[in-house]
Amino acid sequence: MLSTRYLASLSAVAAALMAAGCATTGDIEDLPRPKSGHWQISSTDQEGQTVQFQDCMDKDTFYKTRELQKAKYDVQQCKTASLKDSNGWQFTSNCKVGQTEQRIESSRKITGDFQHNFHVLSVTKQQMPDGSTVETTRNIKGEYLGACPAGINPGDRVFEGGGKINFYDITGLSPK
Repeated sequence: MLSTRYLASLSAVAAALMAAGCATTGDIEDLPRPKSGHWQISSTDQEGQTVQFQDCMDKDTFYKTRELQKAKYDVQQCKTASLKDSNGWQFTSNCKVGQTEQRIESSRKITGDFQHNFHVLSVTKQQMPDGSTVETTRNIKGEYLGACPAGINPGDRVFEGGGKINFYDITGLSPK
């Protein structure tokens, strides 16, 4: 069984590649497609806790992740914006959670070419039911390592210590 910390990192690459669903379909088209293959990812929060893992990505994983994230943000009634400049992409969202007055505001600055590396700086502010606000900062870095090694399939995530999950198994989606 994987720890909660590992499971919480499941969407880190999705966040990086899809700005955590904060972009509309048109905005997403501006992001470069990740190079298919083996990626080393590290995700560090504001307290210095780092989770490292390796992903085997392909174009199908990229698009399926986008579909799930877009559906999530449509349900949460998000207003989104994006900006591309010479330094990368900036995505923001302001979401209402369900039928409550709770809100989640997030911003992500994404840089890199997605062929060799990428970097995401993510800041999320979530209004809690008691009215307080929790702010989370996450620094996500990815480095392309080459072709996926034998025994590692598209959608696989391998954690430090050898734990492995598959995006398609968890979501019930088909790889094609």
